[in-house]
Amino acid sequence: MDEKSNNWTIIRALQHARHDWMNHIQLIKGYIALGKTEEAERVIEQTVMQAKQEAHLCNLALPELAKLLITFNWEAHAFQLEYEVMDMSIKTEAADSCLVSWMSSLFCLIERNVETYAANHLYLSMEEAEEGIRFFFEFSGIITNTEALSKGLVEILSASGVKRYKIHLHSSEEMLFEAVI
Repeated sequence: MDEKSNNWTIIRALQHARHDWMNHIQLIKGYIALGKTEEAERVIEQTVMQAKQEAHLCNLALPELAKLLITFNWEAHAFQLEYEVMDMSIKTEAADSCLVSWMSSLFCLIERNVETYAANHLYLSMEEAEEGIRFFFEFSGIITNTEALSKGLVEILSASGVKRYKIHLHSSEEMLFEAVI
């Protein structure tokens, strides 16, 4: 992750958001012009779900984390990020800036250890846990250095502020892990 990631102005964010919306609208118009109404409806549904997730994320009172996750795919990265807020009543004692620092470290670790031009995808779900927020990660793609990624993952998941973690699966193509912060 580069310095540019933390330098989002309102105008730059609006430009990217508008670009995304225009892409969705053009895709829908294209499907309609081709008579593919089911595909157009699918894109509409996906766009509505994405907007709802952005709203849920913004309502968590963690603005820096919301900014990180919403803007992540607007820049070039070795993987695409998808997120879902499973529980709207999430409360945490963790500082927003600490969550962003932890999450950024995790994203950098993944980025360093996956094939740059592969179809890599990281799905992140968030829900309330007794002790804080439960982050559940599912990665699929091509992992180039499983040993380094595994070692770095344990290090990041053992950081202060992480109340508990578990690595469920780790192979050269998949990772499933969770952390409560």
